[in-house]
Amino acid sequence: MSESQKLNDLYRKFAALERRVSKIEGSVKEIDTVIDPEGWIGEAFEHLEQDLEEVQQEVEEMNGKLDLIWRHLTGLGDKTPNNY
Repeated sequence: MSESQKLNDLYRKFAALERRVSKIEGSVKEIDTVIDPEGWIGEAFEHLEQDLEEVQQEVEEMNGKLDLIWRHLTGLGDKTPNNY
């Protein structure tokens, strides 16, 4: 094998290693983005928390309405005694 062939072979191997390292770096950055609390998982949890808060508020409103209906039907909310 001539000197230039050896050099070309080394150059190809080096270029292949550079591509592999670059791929690994990209994968590490992607993993960091996923794991990072500011990444898309953290964002998903924030959206989930907001949705849960909205649902909780709706449930509280419904409970208030049901309580009002219950008091009206049972007369428990009346201030005058024996009001049937």
